Formats: sequence, C-alpha cells, structure tokens
Amino acid sequence: MNNQSCSDKLDYLLYKKTAKIYDNQRFTGRAGGWGHSRQIAILNNMVPDWQEKEVLEIGCGTGRITEALARWGAKVTATDINAEMIGIAEERFKRNQDLAISGFREMSVYNIDMDLKRFDYVIMVNVWGHLSKSYEAIYNIASNVSSRCKLIFTFPCLTSVLLPFGLIVNIRRKSLSHEVTSHWYLPGTVEKYCNAAELKIIGWYGNHYVPQPRLLFPTLPLFKIYESILAKYFPKRCPSVFVACKLKSGNNN
Repeated sequence: MNNQSCSDKLDYLLYKKTAKIYDNQRFTGRAGGWGHSRQIAILNNMVPDWQEKEVLEIGCGTGRITEALARWGAKVTATDINAEMIGIAEERFKRNQDLAISGFREMSVYNIDMDLKRFDYVIMVNVWGHLSKSYEAIYNIASNVSSRCKLIFTFPCLTSVLLPFGLIVNIRRKSLSHEVTSHWYLPGTVEKYCNAAELKIIGWYGNHYVPQPRLLFPTLPLFKIYESILAKYFPKRCPSVFVACKLKSGNNN
C-alpha cells in the first residue's frame, strides 16, 4: 500500500468493506448471471486449450474467474491487493476441493514481486478500468513476462453504445454506482499504451458487462441482441472489451 495514491487507498478500503457482498451485487439474478457467463465464455474461447497452462491472475477478487480457469485445467496463481477478497476466494476453493490452484497471494500490479517468466498467460478481468495508473500497470507486466506469454485484460470502452455513461464516469473519475476509481478508455488510447510497453494487440473481443447490471439491464433481451451483433462484428462498440496482446517480435525476455 505504500506506493498507492489517496484514491487507491480509498478504493482498497471500499473493496475491503464490500468483499462479502461483491458477487451478490454484480453477478446474481438474470442480468448479473448472464454477464458473468458471457465473460467466462469469451475468456474460454480466447485460448484453444487452457489445460496445464501457467496462468497469473491479477486482481482475482472473489475468485470467480479463478474458479473457471481451474475448472479448465489451468495452473493458476491468483493475486489481489485485498486480503478480504482473497479470503472469499479461498473459501470458494475450500467448497470445491476437487479444484486445484497453485496459490493465492497479496500483490499489487504496481509492485510485482514474483518472476513472471514462467507464465503462459497473465489475466486481468474488470481490473484495468479501476486503476489510477493504468499505463504503469501495463508497462510493469510487459517488462517482466517472457516472449511466449500473452496478456489478456478488459477495459471499459468509451466508443461503446453506453458512451454517455462513460463520459459521466470520466468526468467524475468514479464509478456511477460506487465511490471507486473508474475510467473508460478509447481503443486508440489502449493501443497507444500497449505500443509504448512494446506489446502488440492480437485480438479485440466485445462484451456487454457492466458493474451494476440491475441498473442498466432492465431490457435484458435488447442487450442480448447487442451482444450477439456488436461483440462479433464491432467489438469496440461494446461497453467492455477483452484485449489479447503479446510482446512484439524481437523483444525476447
């Protein structure tokens, strides 16, 4: 926590306070469950076979993505800055003792204290848009991974059909539903950050995830139509975008 800004510390305290109700607020009910299942499906389809792959998850939260990766046979090391979130994730795996995990640990993306060279994938889902120093996070990861590693992360997309909400968030510098740091990005900005970190983007995958689905999904069938059309043909028009990237050729660590 020493390297974190005042806003980072406030975010930390909020997630600490809401750890036990985090999933219930976001991933329950028809809309929340649909949003969760879509993210899991997209992530699964981005990799032909997760079996035995070494995966580092940054910002694992309560372990919902961690659980999916483990079920697919990946060897997951899951990290988060928040001990309360990690505690919830550990409880999830205690309830599912058939699932194996390499381990949980507290770690900030601003202070990576492990060797990343062994990982095949580094994953950040629903994390990057809440970082106060997003470029620094990308750079720290890119500076430590091997040339075979792929980085997969999501970002809230400013060119999406929810543009008005994104503009309000960027003016407030906070989420609409929680007093937590939030920023929506132009795809061009994401590409610029990746290029500066010597990363080449190899795929964009659209998704209609939003943090408070019950607020924005009163017409869920409409969003399902958007998802089926925009996600496939116009991914950068979706509110959330998965990005897959790797080090540019010649940058072998």
